[in-house]
Order: sequence, then structure tokens, then C-alpha cells
Amino acid sequence: MNWQVLGLVSGATLLGVAGLQALGAVVAARRRARASQTHCEARQVEFDRQLAKELQWARASKPIFKAWEGIRPFQVTAVVDEAVDCKSFYLVPTDGHPLPRFEPGQFLTFNLPIDPRKKPLVRCYSLSDRPREDYYRITVKFAHPPQGNSRLPAGDGSSYLHRRIDVDSILEVQAPRGAFFLDPTDNAPLVLIGSGIGITPILSMANTIAHERPDQRAHVFAGFGNSGEHPFRETMRQLNAEHENLRFDISYSRPMPADQVGRDYDHRGYVDLARLKQLLPSSNYRFYVCGPAAMMATMVPALRAWGVPKQHIHYEAFGPASVNSIAPTRTTEEIARGPCQVEFLLAHASLAWAGNHESLLDFAESQGVPLDYGCRAGNCGQCLVSVKAGNVEHVKEPGLPLKKDQCLTCIGVPCGDVVLEA
Repeated sequence: MNWQVLGLVSGATLLGVAGLQALGAVVAARRRARASQTHCEARQVEFDRQLAKELQWARASKPIFKAWEGIRPFQVTAVVDEAVDCKSFYLVPTDGHPLPRFEPGQFLTFNLPIDPRKKPLVRCYSLSDRPREDYYRITVKFAHPPQGNSRLPAGDGSSYLHRRIDVDSILEVQAPRGAFFLDPTDNAPLVLIGSGIGITPILSMANTIAHERPDQRAHVFAGFGNSGEHPFRETMRQLNAEHENLRFDISYSRPMPADQVGRDYDHRGYVDLARLKQLLPSSNYRFYVCGPAAMMATMVPALRAWGVPKQHIHYEAFGPASVNSIAPTRTTEEIARGPCQVEFLLAHASLAWAGNHESLLDFAESQGVPLDYGCRAGNCGQCLVSVKAGNVEHVKEPGLPLKKDQCLTCIGVPCGDVVLEA
């Protein structure tokens, strides 16, 4: 098994593996000692808080995240129906080695062999549970054809997982990554906002806060159509009841007749700025937002208009439509005011860019130039190409580290004439 360093986390003191093992032994000893303590309840609470702080400090100071290089086979050990057209897949590595820690909010990349005559389909799915050493969990919603256009096929990736993957199936998985995750060094109050299947990274964050950050307060705003479309209902109810630092607010946009306010949900409508203002005393929070294009296109600009600094708004946008509509600084048109020439070396094509495409990938497809792609949201890296001349700018933060001469065509646009090794 080949291992590589995927990332660094800042910290004044860096712990090696031995240091982390020593800390784990200390923690275990202190837990045993705690069981025999007869101190008053106040001392017990303070002890728990201090222990959690030390664990958080250890993780924030850890110098490396060890993960695997390339593909690692995982066995599906359970498939759970969470809601209508929504399944969770529990994944265990076939090699039996402990799993590297991921940051809450990150995703896994899958190579799905949907057609033996073609290259594997690359898809990214957010991790929906807190970090554990023994398994990963993803939760996937079946992607039906667009409403009103039944002639189009259902989503290839979600169809494959829902219809062809069961217990004991083997999946090829790349290591966790992604730029959307909780800051391990920031203990400021949080607002976590998720809608539809966008709840998956938000739930991973909430679970982590509940079990690892007892001193950090978080408001969780979650939006669904109704109780039938509401995954992890009992998990959310339990987290809300058992952890004082977490407060859930559930919105249903289309409640069913049997759904009751106060029992199944808290608010009829969508998760929007008006609802946030009803429950939050101010905008002085760190905001993490994930959901469908319609919500993302309105929520992020609304938070900015409310006075939330740009650096306090973190989001995961699914698909190019939501990416383009909430680009944090400049739009595609502002970055790439055509015309200019885009040369694709391997395709032997030099084409005129007029500035009316959302990305280089869209532009190449419109001109019949075949390019690899996966998520189309700047996360999986399947569309990565080398920039041989000129400059390419990304309309959102890439979900993986890039070299200076690399770009992701699904979120990249040219800044003047550019030559790509594609």
C-alpha cells in the first residue's frame, strides 16, 4: 500500500504518530480514572470539556493526514433506506487497515464501472457521518430525470448505486478530499445550513460538533419537502435532545397531511434569510451552506447583504449552475471578456472563445472537443489539464490542490489567449 501526504494543518506544535499514540494512551487512562472519580458534578463537566479541548488541539496540530494514493477497494457492509429515493452506503476497506481521518464536510470520489465498454464514471459523494476509524458512510439521493423531460435518463452515478450496489459489493474509492470542511482551529459559533441531499456534509459537521466540540455552539437549519423526504429524522431529533450546544430547525416546503408542526418539523416553507433572522440574534457566526442550485443562488448573496463577511461564508455548490451564480468575487463574464483563442493541443484545435460559456469544459463540448470530466463542480479532479501558455482562472475554489500550470476545465475560464494540453 502506498501512502502520501494529502494536506497540512497549521499548528505551533506538530505531533508525530508516536506523539498521537501517547496522547491516546493518556486519554484512555484519564477516562478510566474518570470512571472511578467521586468528585462533584461540576468537576466532572469541567473534566469532559478539558478532554475534548485536548483532543481537538491534537487533531488541529497533527502535521499530516495520511491517506491512500489512487484507488482503494471498499466493501459495502450495509445499505440503509433513509428516505424516499435516499440510501446510505456503509463502506469498509477490504485491506482491514484503519481509515485516515477526514475533515467533516469532505467527500469521497468513486470510479463506477457502469459500462464495461467505457471508462469508469467518476462521481463524488459527501461523507455523511462523523470521522471514524472503522467505516465511511455516504448518502446518495436517486437523481430522477429533470421534471417535465422524462426522455432524459436518470443520473448515471446514483442509478448505479441504487440499482446495482448491495451488501458485499466492492467499490473503487479515492481518498477523502474537498475544500468545504469545518475549520479545526476555529471555535466560533456556527450556523450550518443544508437543504435536500445537501444535508449530508452538514450532518457530518453536526455529528462532529456533538461528539468532539462540546464548547462550540451551532444552529442547524435543514430544509426538506416533507417527512417522507427527510433523511436522518431520528438522528437529528436525538442530537437536538442530547446536546445543548446544538439546535436544529427543520423546514418543510410541502408537508404531508400527517406532518405536524412541533413534532415533525418547526417551520413551513424554505430555509431562507427570513427564517434565519427569526431565530438568530445577529449575523455574527461562521456560516456553512450546502444545497441545490436554487437555494445556493439566493442564500449566499443574502448572507453577504446581511453583512456577513465573505471569509465567514463557506459553501459547497453542486453542479455548474450553482457555482456560476454564487461566484464569490467575479462572474465568468467579468473574468473572461472575449474574444480570445483557446488551443487544445492533443485535439489539434484552436478555437475562438467569445465569453458566452460557463467553463472551458462547456466550451470544449460545444465545439466537439472531447475532455474527461466527473463531478463538473471542481471537486474530483477528473478534468485536470496542464496550461502550456496563458492563464486560466477558476470561478470557485478548487476542491483539490493544483500546481501553477494546472487548471480544472469544469470551473476554469481563459484570461486571454491560452494553450491547454488537452
